Amino acid sequence: MQLWPAENSCLVTEILAYPRKKVLHIFLAGGDLEEITGMHEDVIAWARGQGCSGLTLAGRPGWKKALEKFGWKPTLLTLGKDI
Repeated sequence: MQLWPAENSCLVTEILAYPRKKVLHIFLAGGDLEEITGMHEDVIAWARGQGCSGLTLAGRPGWKKALEKFGWKPTLLTLGKDI
């Protein structure tokens, strides 16, 4: 896992290798939204350098709105149930 620290936020990423694809998964992100989205190009450049052909993340629905302008779109649905 990789830690991406910034002044008021951070990301934690991990490289996931599937049989036909290698992706950088954003495991955690927290802090200042503008600062987080400001890391976008650096994260992509680093992922490409590691041989990744895509990025994924799992998070709250608000991330869809925040990342649409960067070309992100929903690909999975995560469900939960309190017991």
